[in-house]
Amino acid sequence: MMKSTLPITYLCIALAVAISPLSALAQDAPAGTTPAPAPAAAPEAPADDTPVITVDDTPITVGDVREMFNGKYAGQFQQLPPEQQAMFQQQIQQMILTELVSKTLLLNAANKADYKASEEEFQEAMKGIQANIPEGSTIEEFAKSAGVDLDRVKSQIRDDIKIRQLVESITESAKAPDDAEVKKHFEENPTEFEEKASVTASHILLSTDADADEEAIAKAKKEADEIRAKLVAEEAADFAELATAHSDCPSKTKGGDLGKFSAGQMVPEFEKAAFEQEIGAIGEPIKTQFGYHIIKVTDRTDGKQLAFADVKEDLAKSLLEQRKGEKMQAYLVELREAADIKQIGGPEPAPGTAAPAPQTKPSVPKPTEKKKAEGEE
Repeated sequence: MMKSTLPITYLCIALAVAISPLSALAQDAPAGTTPAPAPAAAPEAPADDTPVITVDDTPITVGDVREMFNGKYAGQFQQLPPEQQAMFQQQIQQMILTELVSKTLLLNAANKADYKASEEEFQEAMKGIQANIPEGSTIEEFAKSAGVDLDRVKSQIRDDIKIRQLVESITESAKAPDDAEVKKHFEENPTEFEEKASVTASHILLSTDADADEEAIAKAKKEADEIRAKLVAEEAADFAELATAHSDCPSKTKGGDLGKFSAGQMVPEFEKAAFEQEIGAIGEPIKTQFGYHIIKVTDRTDGKQLAFADVKEDLAKSLLEQRKGEKMQAYLVELREAADIKQIGGPEPAPGTAAPAPQTKPSVPKPTEKKKAEGEE
């Protein structure tokens, strides 16, 4: 039975918990890869310990911003063309600062409530990181090759455990929806449960600049025609190899594979060709704003309306997570409003993170005696 990915928008309860840089690197990079530096806003970057924002006198530094960038955003950022990097740099900085402010607020609240990270929880988290590290490499070796301070990673893991304990205490009162509520949501939001028609395809892109002249366009078209002719004429010609050798799209690192996509995710000319093309065929080069594309469709699925029985379980879980997210967001708003958040330097803080402190402080749930006992060192 096909499981649906429910398109329900809700706040993740762990939004403010930063993924440790070592864990993120382990998923995205092979051993020996050194993380790229964060995009510099000036020729001479400030020192890592330079404060950017303080949250109740707890500093968030340039190093913290750079570390989160390397751990969560560097890979995708580096695949963007230079002009798009300039466009998205400030947005990424805002996102990072929002996450760091939220994490700092939650960590301060967890520490105030005396939450502890037990050794058992810590070792379990370390095992999870080890499982994502390339085979044959230890955590210590990978951290060294990636330029990551392992002691700092361990400290962050313990912090994240305490934050998760606080998050659980904030959200534990969220009530799971009953069958009638789940059914009601299903019936009132039919478009959420439409499985759109989709195709799985690869492509080879011969790019052209937006201001390319006729000669440059003709050159790209000629090269595209030659590559397609080779693919059609020679049964041994490997599409993935030719994509790796000739494509101007970042997907060339995966042999041109674009994965599965549905209507509305690609530019119209490309989408029309991909949905009309026969499976396994090498289509005529298609011109889009990016250049000429040679497309190979490897699979196609028809759209359909999903049955309630197929989505009931996932929908119930999603609605519960939505309720938890709402509680978590409300709690974070309370923390922000009660905190003294000051911009010191660097990029501007994200909207809503620098509210003036009111007279009253939000209550912080205390850990149970059992949790405290387990966490005592």
